[in-house]
Amino acid sequence: MFFGFNLSEIFMFPVKDAEARKYLLIGALVALAGFVIPILPYLALLGYAVLIARQVLRGESPRMIPWEDWGGMFTNGAKLFGVRMIYSIPIFILMVPLMLMSFVMPFIATSMDSADAETFFLLFPLLIFGFMCLLIPISLPLAVIIPAAEIHSIEKDDLSAAFQFKEWWQVLRANLSGFITAFAIYYIVSMILAVIMQILMATVILSCLLIVFMPAMTAYLTIIMYVTVAIAYREGKAKLAQVA
Repeated sequence: MFFGFNLSEIFMFPVKDAEARKYLLIGALVALAGFVIPILPYLALLGYAVLIARQVLRGESPRMIPWEDWGGMFTNGAKLFGVRMIYSIPIFILMVPLMLMSFVMPFIATSMDSADAETFFLLFPLLIFGFMCLLIPISLPLAVIIPAAEIHSIEKDDLSAAFQFKEWWQVLRANLSGFITAFAIYYIVSMILAVIMQILMATVILSCLLIVFMPAMTAYLTIIMYVTVAIAYREGKAKLAQVA
């Protein structure tokens, strides 16, 4: 156990037997389709993660299940996607000036003389660094806050529940360490898988495995993320009940 998380169960349930691996492979194929078809496959993958998260919220151990109710998965995934997009608006607002500067920079540079252009190219990295200094302090708290709102929406099966700030904030506050741990687990696993991907990319032969590894990694990480956050949410509700 790690801060209330059974890491062995969390990491292994998507691959614990042949049936689980079959469903993870389907998830990998869905993620692979996302490289060709925009958004829709990702919504299905999110919807599948919703079904797994609901197992945890019911007090069950997470398990891989058949990919059957595609309509329901798309609907649930669209709700979750909408919640994440709305709560990510502060990040988008900060990213717009950065994207605009990156776009217009070549045009501005071509109209300058060499001395001014050199000064501009020296200042531009500082501007990027300044934006990152604003972006990181906002994005890190949102990485913990947004999943709490998402899981509250999943529990209530209602998109508007994600914006019932007072209700899910109490759960978040009751088990803040659990939500931070959930984010840390997801981040560490992401880094480990990223290192494995870099190793695969280092050789021509192993790099051929990337077409399988990358979508499988996407499906695995998506499922793991919502399972860990669902556990943190469930424990937060339990702590609130004890106080009451």
